[in-house]
Amino acid sequence: MATKAIKAFGWLVCGLATRLARCLAALLGQRRTVDVLIYKVDRLGDWFMAEPAIAAIITTTHARGGSVVVWTSSETKALRAWRAPDCDTESLVFEPSGLLAKLRRALSVMRLLAIYRTRTLICLRHSPEPIRDFVLAQADAADVRALSWRIVHNQLQGFVPHEIVRHYSILVGAGLTPALIRELLPTIARADKKPRPCVVIAPFSSAQIKDWNDTAWTEAVAALSNRGLKFELWVGPDQIDRARKLARIVQAQGPVDVTVCSGTLPELATAVGTATLVLTVDTFAAHLAVASDTPTVCLIGGGQFGDFGPWQRSPRQQWVSHPLPCFGCNWQCSRAHAECLQNITSATVLTAIEDVLRPTS
Repeated sequence: MATKAIKAFGWLVCGLATRLARCLAALLGQRRTVDVLIYKVDRLGDWFMAEPAIAAIITTTHARGGSVVVWTSSETKALRAWRAPDCDTESLVFEPSGLLAKLRRALSVMRLLAIYRTRTLICLRHSPEPIRDFVLAQADAADVRALSWRIVHNQLQGFVPHEIVRHYSILVGAGLTPALIRELLPTIARADKKPRPCVVIAPFSSAQIKDWNDTAWTEAVAALSNRGLKFELWVGPDQIDRARKLARIVQAQGPVDVTVCSGTLPELATAVGTATLVLTVDTFAAHLAVASDTPTVCLIGGGQFGDFGPWQRSPRQQWVSHPLPCFGCNWQCSRAHAECLQNITSATVLTAIEDVLRPTS
């Protein structure tokens, strides 16, 4: 209780400091007015999934002669540099580590709140958290459009994930409704040429609870090894050692051409978009592959099933899971291990692979 009271008092102090900073910014002539302010401080994949909604807001607002600024996370810098939004952005750290880093983030938010006033604040970060709720409470906005995040099994599950339904609902409320909800699914043009004889594997997500096990990956690769395909393990810079370990395990089972790859987002997109097949867990690479309409099998657990995936551009994508009654636990796993992922067999994945590689008329 004492900790909760201390935190509440801390946010109260931040609120008072923000109001004082706003008065000072006005005296110094540093206030800035925009028609629409978008709050989307989130992870890389979350920004990617929100790109069409952000683009719809920007396009409609610009058509009306208005201005847009997006507040986003510094973690999405590489993606924004590659697929830059047509508006100004302000960035801050999404997940700071350590007390000083969190304090710097709070000061960054307070500075932005002091400078900006807006006609409409649109929040596309749906998970309630103290910093987000502080922004919604302190923003100098005539109109605020926001939803609180919930995991629900929507009627469009499998058609569009619920994250897209939330974006759509926000746009409806703001009078920026697209013609079709599927217009809010991200799209990347696939290379119009023969795919490379290569399987792109993205074996690691942002949290190990969302990962498949090394033994199952080894079995899947071994079953595909007689097809004359090369295998590329695409990982982030901090996952290279894990990927090399996995590559050694795979190669120990027999001769197979496995390369560990880590590069820029455009390089990853090119690799994914030109691959014969993508095998991945629920991570940025999965959404990139689906957006490219690449033959894809994605292993997805039940923690947030239906919320960010599954989704498809065509039957060339399948999402595989091990159904359990505890789906929707938000990764607060009550079992000895995440059975929804670890109990997926390589045979199940291989069946899905045959389905996505089957020629379509």
